[in-house]
Amino acid sequence: MNGIHDVGGMDGFGPLQREENEPVFHACWEGRLRSILMLLNKKSRIYYVDEVRHAIERIDPVYYMGASYYQLWLLSAETLLMDKGVLTEYEIRARMDELSPDVTFEPDLVRFRQVKPCVPSSVRKSTVERSSGTESPDDPIQPKYPIGTVVKVKVMAPTGHTRVPRYIRGKEGIVEALHGNFAMPDLRVGTGINVYQPVYRVLFEARDIWGADAFPEDKLYIELWEDYLELGGAANEIG
Repeated sequence: MNGIHDVGGMDGFGPLQREENEPVFHACWEGRLRSILMLLNKKSRIYYVDEVRHAIERIDPVYYMGASYYQLWLLSAETLLMDKGVLTEYEIRARMDELSPDVTFEPDLVRFRQVKPCVPSSVRKSTVERSSGTESPDDPIQPKYPIGTVVKVKVMAPTGHTRVPRYIRGKEGIVEALHGNFAMPDLRVGTGINVYQPVYRVLFEARDIWGADAFPEDKLYIELWEDYLELGGAANEIG
């Protein structure tokens, strides 16, 4: 996923507008939507958090850039409920017409609200060619990289969902902590396959990522799955 949805490290979006005494929700529907999403995820288990992220990544970039936070949540929820066969597009549109009979949608808006289909697993280019791991989170896995190991984030250009931001691909860092085993999002989304791998907290120096313009004291701590990493060059030199 190399689209506009991965904006880490990008600039040119203008200053951040801070709102004094900002309310938790700007409209009542936002609170209701959040409650619905929590119920669908935590109680009904209709979808995973990874699928929510991927649904947002499938939103048209033009609509994405102009939509509010909860508008993106709403469209991702509609997308997932249709993907899962819980609702149909006709039912959603009928309910919209019922709630707002006098509102007409501009053709461009309707077009931009269309999300890209989830790439079928048979043709989807995975982040990794062959994923290692286990089918159970409780199975013992020996982490490949002990704490203190210098690792390098693999250079990749995945077409589907991934949790590797672009700005750290090809960069080196140091393993600072192990968080246990978690299902790899790249394989879970679009396939439903759960492959559990060690997740590492990796420390990156800001100047190694942004260059000399970064503050020398700044550091980044990023959680990464094992298959995103390889042994760093500095570690090879030390060994």
